[in-house]
Amino acid sequence: MQNRAQSEAPEQRPVQHASAAQNKVVDQAIEQLAEIAALSSSVKQAYINQLNLAGKIATAEWQLTGRSLIIAAALVVCFGTGITLFWGSILLLLGYMLFQLSGSLLITASALVVLQFVLLIWCWRSLSYVLSQAGFSKTWQQLRLLFSTQKSANKQQEDQQC
Repeated sequence: MQNRAQSEAPEQRPVQHASAAQNKVVDQAIEQLAEIAALSSSVKQAYINQLNLAGKIATAEWQLTGRSLIIAAALVVCFGTGITLFWGSILLLLGYMLFQLSGSLLITASALVVLQFVLLIWCWRSLSYVLSQAGFSKTWQQLRLLFSTQKSANKQQEDQQC
């Protein structure tokens, strides 16, 4: 009886073909890693550019806000003095006419106080609108976009890991 180890033929492998196939796989892996590195570098550069752009937007908005506040303050002062004189003249004229019609000082004073109160409410709303125009809405929008994209990418990575 022959020994089983002796009866079996030695395994024949094409040494050159396996080595060439392994080299091809290694080359493909290296190419893919180089592509991934290039993509991550471009993503990093895009984030840096977006962050620089957000900084430029913040600077521009800061300058515009400063100008808007200065202009708003100057307009409030100039407009206020002109309107005060004009409004005082109107109140004086209306007061005289109301007093002539009603003959009552109480009715005349009450009507003038109500008119003054309505004017103050209108001025307050107008001032709040002008001041609402000053802000950093575009900067916040850029920063939210920058960080929300990063958060969504992190969520996608977490979802892929699970």
